[in-house]
Amino acid sequence: MRLSRLAGVLAVTALAACGASKKQEEPPADFRVGADFRALKDATVTLFPGHCAGVVVADGRHALTAAHCIDVATGERQPVVLRNGHMLSGVVKLVDPRRDVAVIRFDEAAPVHPLAVATTLPIPGQELLFAGRNDRPSEPQAVELRKLGRCPSLPGVPQALFTSLHGEKGDSGAPVVDRHLQVVGLVHGGAACSVAAPTAEFSSVLDTLVAEVARPDAEQGIGGSGSAGQ
Repeated sequence: MRLSRLAGVLAVTALAACGASKKQEEPPADFRVGADFRALKDATVTLFPGHCAGVVVADGRHALTAAHCIDVATGERQPVVLRNGHMLSGVVKLVDPRRDVAVIRFDEAAPVHPLAVATTLPIPGQELLFAGRNDRPSEPQAVELRKLGRCPSLPGVPQALFTSLHGEKGDSGAPVVDRHLQVVGLVHGGAACSVAAPTAEFSSVLDTLVAEVARPDAEQGIGGSGSAGQ
């Protein structure tokens, strides 16, 4: 009976979704901790009102976040707050609830160095880096990619990222990056927020969206192009 009770307590503790405090771990040796961690934090944004995170990517005019963090329709506006407190506003260009990824396009380029999005999935055993939201204290976490597999809450993702990261409630949408500071996933949830939605499939989507920005005529619907991304 005592063993059964202990097992139950351990199970409840392990399944506390996004509620665990961040575990202080040694940062991975592959990262230049100071510069890399600062770059990751600078590129991380907090959705406003502050309930989730995201990351500035590609040309600096776009950000990725978790789709479940977006409560507006495509074409509506979603403000974000940068690490320095500066607020940017943008339009929601894409919401993919099956893969839990959304894209926001800012009205202007974010005054930070944007991160690239990896074009391939990371490999199990690979060391990654995680920082979490900017509006609360955090330390760099050495994150191991433990496996790729199916997550019941990500029906459109055959290879979700199961990691060792320890997040907090509200870290959804925060980026997980590889040793080259390329975004490989966004925090999705699960026990201790350890599951991340992979972002590799959205690299080509971002290329298309960036190309739209480079073609003002397409944005304005001139010459029969129509409104881009709608």
